[in-house]
Amino acid sequence: KISNNLRAAQEFMRDNSDRNTVIVAPTGSGKTEAALLWLNGEKGFYTLPLKVSSNAIYDRIKHTYGFENTALLHSDSMNGYIKETNGDIQSGYINYERAKLLSYPLTVCTVDQLFKFVYKALGTEIFAATLKYSKVVIDEIQSYDPRVAAALIYGLSELKILGGKFAIITATFPPVLKYFMEQCGLIEEQDYIFRDFSKESSIQRHKVRIESREIDTSEIISEAAGKKVLVICNTVGKAQDIYLKLTQQLNYRKSKTEVHLLHSKFIRKHRTALENEIMKFWGDENASGIWVTTQIVEASLDIDFDILFTEMCTVDSLLQRMGRCNRAGRKNILQGGNIIVYEKASGIGSVYDKEIFSRSLSILKEYSGNIISEADKIELINKVYDMEYIKGTDYFKKLDGYIRSLHTIDPLDYDMKKADKDFRKINSITVMPDAVYNENQKLIENIVGFLKVHGISRGVRKIFYEKLSSLTMDIGMFSAKNKSVPDNVDISTIENTQIHRTCLTYDFDEVTGKGRGLVMGEAEENNFII
Repeated sequence: KISNNLRAAQEFMRDNSDRNTVIVAPTGSGKTEAALLWLNGEKGFYTLPLKVSSNAIYDRIKHTYGFENTALLHSDSMNGYIKETNGDIQSGYINYERAKLLSYPLTVCTVDQLFKFVYKALGTEIFAATLKYSKVVIDEIQSYDPRVAAALIYGLSELKILGGKFAIITATFPPVLKYFMEQCGLIEEQDYIFRDFSKESSIQRHKVRIESREIDTSEIISEAAGKKVLVICNTVGKAQDIYLKLTQQLNYRKSKTEVHLLHSKFIRKHRTALENEIMKFWGDENASGIWVTTQIVEASLDIDFDILFTEMCTVDSLLQRMGRCNRAGRKNILQGGNIIVYEKASGIGSVYDKEIFSRSLSILKEYSGNIISEADKIELINKVYDMEYIKGTDYFKKLDGYIRSLHTIDPLDYDMKKADKDFRKINSITVMPDAVYNENQKLIENIVGFLKVHGISRGVRKIFYEKLSSLTMDIGMFSAKNKSVPDNVDISTIENTQIHRTCLTYDFDEVTGKGRGLVMGEAEENNFII
């Protein structure tokens, strides 16, 4: 399907399906459809930054556009296959194993499932061999941190050598990424063609207002009546704090406005339910209320809110956040603005690079109070990531260092496990809150007992372990401070698993879909069963 808006971009992708391409087009303008036209029915992979965005694109491609023979591949995708087969465990497992073998005509996946071949580890040969005759779509390449961006850029240069093809589809394309593509031997017009279609769109979607304070919950509540309001915070802790304040204030006012929270520190089962709920919410024309989230809603999640309140972040993330608001440009933005940005933000230096954050804020202020066109957004990203400035930043030095290291890797340096760990360099452990364990104790004991039995097939064993995993989440080790596990987390694991129990508070009501999730630094008073 070719939309009226940005028809030129989609026709361009269709007409150049035999070439490597990089296109810039506004969020919500139909880049997914353009990518499908470029794939042209050939074997392909559609890669995204996060599992939630992979799930959303997979659902759209398979069910909205009717690409039935499409696979989904990421660390939690097997449960999805079982649900698709109406609980048929054997069929679900077979479909999952087919996806792992890269046998489907089209696979939607997170980048770590495909690009770890850059580490040349034993076991990654299947990826390189398959890519020789495949097409790869990279959605929103600017969303990745320097380590992953380096692997993608280097991987695309290897893809060119192998004979495969790539298409980068993005709302913004910082000059620094083009620079490093050149360093890896990917030259514009010679190895790929580049087109910027941002000027093709005359839709006015966003008006920015910058506030020099922290997020103001009172203003959020005053705007929530009859509207869909999105609040995005830079850290889970900040999102939980804002959610709690909003809940308390709404209860005090006896308001009927609903508020929900979505972030990464819910167990997988509850996070999936919340992701489904936010999609239903925006799709309901009569719904109104507030969703407080983190950056997990930024990339490729097809949601559309009336107004966005957000902590300031780096400009690439900010533009992604803006794309979750007034996507079609049909809402009035003349009074007050629909993008409210708060300068005092969490996660600066830990989640976002300090230098790029400061430069993003400084340049964004030039646009405060004005309608920002799609062309303005490209100008904004180009100013922030101007090569003369960016070369002196830690961001540039990290990206440069990671790419140099990939050029010198020896096949004996990595095995598959180390490649998995180093791709995103996320140092984390899997935990199960005691509140969840206590509620599901009989089920957990039965599964653990079952896993002890010898002679059970690998497939059946994995299915039961996946059931157990749905009651867990991963938490970072940054708070462990030279200890083997963070505070309030058991050193030992549940028998026959790699799952640690934690007495940290876990707050979620399955009936209402509300709660804070796992609260770091707050332990349950009673963490055992009498």
